[in-house]
Amino acid sequence: MNRYPLGESTVVHTHPCGEGGIFVNAYLVETRDGIVAIDSTLTESESKALRQELEALGKPLLAVLITHPHPDHVAGITNLLAKDNAKVVATQPVLDLMRKLEEPKRKQWTPVFGSEWVQKWTYPNTVIKSGDKLSLGGVTFSVLDVGPGGDSEANSVWFIESPKKTAFLSDLIFNGTHSYVADGYLLAWLANLSVLERLCEGMDMVFPGHGAPAAPQQLIANQREYLLTLSSHVKELAQGRKALRDEEKKEIEKRMIARYPNAGLSFLITMNVDPIARELAQGS
Repeated sequence: MNRYPLGESTVVHTHPCGEGGIFVNAYLVETRDGIVAIDSTLTESESKALRQELEALGKPLLAVLITHPHPDHVAGITNLLAKDNAKVVATQPVLDLMRKLEEPKRKQWTPVFGSEWVQKWTYPNTVIKSGDKLSLGGVTFSVLDVGPGGDSEANSVWFIESPKKTAFLSDLIFNGTHSYVADGYLLAWLANLSVLERLCEGMDMVFPGHGAPAAPQQLIANQREYLLTLSSHVKELAQGRKALRDEEKKEIEKRMIARYPNAGLSFLITMNVDPIARELAQGS
């Protein structure tokens, strides 16, 4: 884990996963009195490793805050909690979509991940509204429900209000990897980036769902450029159609890999093409 001090008694510990965990991040915010987790990783191994890192800090788990409902952020809650009776906090849209996704995601991905797939999810036991604040271990957290317009239909951003302002931007930001845009809402995502640009003004560092923490201006600008680059290639080849041929998808994949040669998760590129084409065609 890497450490990012926010104050005398507050430290953000990062748990970055490798390729097998889709390069997702989970975070342990160490406060004066305990630990607040942000998300929980995807697999059995990674979530158990996160639990070991929590125990090594020697403080109680106060809460798990969920940014959005995709399995790479929520499947590991069960192992992270172990026998702890901590709050698991999310907005209502995130909770609703978790319930909708668990069974189809299990059927889709168990053949791929095998015993690494967490077979039983643990759901939030505390629902919070957008704009609400929580005081946990002497640290003030708040949540913003940004709705569709990230990599899922339900996206929320968690902020630390004090002792030093920062934000956990979830999958509105993919830093150093290709993005998942297959659920649609490209235009809403671009709009949400402008919202975040304003809300994160003055922050030194923010924490993305995938990839390393960095200054918000840099992360937001890079994400916007990625989405516009990908959608421009789709628009050029689609010519108003709602779906592209396999060879056209391969061409877009080739172009994006050439533009971002060191980015992980390149398998996502072709998954994104038709959803973006459909959205662009609706607006034409």
